[in-house]
Amino acid sequence: MLIIVAAGVFIVAAAAIFSLARSLPGIDELQNPDPELASLVYSRDGELLHKYFLKNRTYVQLDDVSKYVPLALIATEDLAFYDHWGFDVRRFMVAMGGNLVRGRERWHGASTITQQLAKNLFLTQERTVTRKIKELFTAIEIERTYTKQEILSLYLNTVYFNSGAYGIEAAAWTYFNKPAKELTLGESALLVGILKNPRAYDPSRNPDNSISRRDLILSLMVKAGFISDEEAESARQEELVLDYTPITNHGKAPYFTEYIRQTMKPLSREHDLNLYRDGLKIHTTLDSKMQRYAEEAVKEHVDWVQRQFDRAWVWPEDLKDQFIRESARYAELRHKGKSAAAALRELKNDRKWLDGYLHEKTRVQAAFVAIEPESGGILAWVGGTDLDQGEYQYQFDHVWQARRQPGSTFKPFVYTAAIDRGIPANYQILDQPLVLRSGDDVWSPQNSDDKSGGLTSLRDALTRSLNQVTVRLMHEFMSPSEVVRYAKKMGISSQLQPNLSIALGTSEVTPLELASAFGTFANNGTWVAPSAITHVKNRFGHIVEEHKPESRSSLDPATNYVMVTMLQDVIRRGTGRRIPYGYGLKMEAGGKTGTSQNYKDAWFVGFTPQVTAAVWVGFDDERIAFTSMEYGQGARAALPIWGIFMKKCYADPQVGLENRYFRIPDNVIAIPVSRRTNRPAEIYSDDVYIEYFTPKGFRKYQAMLEDY
Repeated sequence: MLIIVAAGVFIVAAAAIFSLARSLPGIDELQNPDPELASLVYSRDGELLHKYFLKNRTYVQLDDVSKYVPLALIATEDLAFYDHWGFDVRRFMVAMGGNLVRGRERWHGASTITQQLAKNLFLTQERTVTRKIKELFTAIEIERTYTKQEILSLYLNTVYFNSGAYGIEAAAWTYFNKPAKELTLGESALLVGILKNPRAYDPSRNPDNSISRRDLILSLMVKAGFISDEEAESARQEELVLDYTPITNHGKAPYFTEYIRQTMKPLSREHDLNLYRDGLKIHTTLDSKMQRYAEEAVKEHVDWVQRQFDRAWVWPEDLKDQFIRESARYAELRHKGKSAAAALRELKNDRKWLDGYLHEKTRVQAAFVAIEPESGGILAWVGGTDLDQGEYQYQFDHVWQARRQPGSTFKPFVYTAAIDRGIPANYQILDQPLVLRSGDDVWSPQNSDDKSGGLTSLRDALTRSLNQVTVRLMHEFMSPSEVVRYAKKMGISSQLQPNLSIALGTSEVTPLELASAFGTFANNGTWVAPSAITHVKNRFGHIVEEHKPESRSSLDPATNYVMVTMLQDVIRRGTGRRIPYGYGLKMEAGGKTGTSQNYKDAWFVGFTPQVTAAVWVGFDDERIAFTSMEYGQGARAALPIWGIFMKKCYADPQVGLENRYFRIPDNVIAIPVSRRTNRPAEIYSDDVYIEYFTPKGFRKYQAMLEDY
């Protein structure tokens, strides 16, 4: 009978062990643990910009962690760590004896670091005998699979430190805004102290509890012989100074990092990657210093524009009523049965709500994007004026999502087509109104100041942004489709309407496209597609994607250089002259201002051999517009942002900008020309300037001289 009972017990026990064994992690799982890791976005100068995660965890090797962290952990959690095989029998017996003697309702455990790792990686947090047995067997297998150093590394990369931080690296950045390698003794003890009870010992919530726990751990480290009494006392005297960056902080350059997130979608599908758990390292083209200067420039100048607008703006009653009827509150009142008139009247009488609602509708918005022309790399990106860290990650991004009329910033494409046809920059066209018919429609474009003049060279017309000369030029020498073709070659991807009004920028484009297209001028006629990512590494440091620049030769270098000199004149003596005279920027630069119809959009695109940047300023709702040229034109509303940004960048030697010259192709012809007679002149004449010609343009100029 006893034999039968014993056999039954053995069978039941064997079945239980077999059942437990089947539910334990396999060898592959043990050798390849798969904790969820945050993907990190870095600037080109190594700054951490952002994290994408479900659990805020960043894996680091033990060599990249302060030496004090594992010592504090071992002294606190598992003093015999290097002596046991995953289970500390002596410690277990002492703990169980204490529990029995004291009759505790909640027994104290004796889990080793390896057992805790087994629970964190492979098991649940339930408090059952079954889970405890699984934990024991798994810990033993972990010890057989990994070295002690590897176990410490895995443990420190998986434990939770509260505030959304999983792993020591995420905790170091969350609480101290530094890598784990730079943690001091006191900071290391403080972070290890959080592990006992993450909420109770979170230093951002309970600093006093956290400091008490830190000091206890320092004493345990002294007792273990890991540090001296003097070191512990010095660490106790450290004042708790947090640089707390919780996970709700969307990081630096959130408009840009949201663009990165969108850019990563097809790449993630192609390589079967999960942006939120695979621990990718995404290295970008963004320069953290230039990004900071861009944000400062946008904020500084938009505040000024907003003040000018607020002083001048008066709400038209019909427009005010129209906005009210579009509000959610109006729809709600109508849904409740109120008549249209009653709902409108009620909301107009609610002054507090109405003032706040209309205030939001008249907030000035801006976009700024800077590109390195030679590589296409995006250097700085500001997608709007909402710079609240907690709010603006998923806001509408005006850099690449907003298409607006570019106004006169589109004119360079017209002049480029003309120069490439062989029309010289000093060719003269009458600056007078012209009447154009298209079916039943009549169009007569005027200059922005409503003034006219006589014969004007293309160079002067672009410098002064003359509408009448620009439209005459396209009307007499080329088709709208030809201008569209040049714009497309240079980087404009939006759909453009091939009509005469396109000469004045009536087809909508994005700031990113304009920056890219003007980058062709800065890059000797070669267009390079804008890029944001240089390469992506997986959690093991292997490159899974490397950017290969897309480029094409878009303009003949001679044509390109003549256009560069014309756009330099815009800055030296034209609508962009505030750059050298207002901001003291004397470097080689070209650019173009732009203002769309009725002052809805203000633009400036400027470039040097190293940086091309586009600026747009306007409103989200195109029914709102600036009220006058005094502050709402491109030279006043947009250009200063470029000027402030460039001044800050050139003043910072770490940015690395210098005054370089644009490359002059060998076949460009340069001769002194008189502004008064438009004929070759002696170099010492007062009104002489150097005119530049393509070979075709010079032949045309010679023919012009014969006709004079």
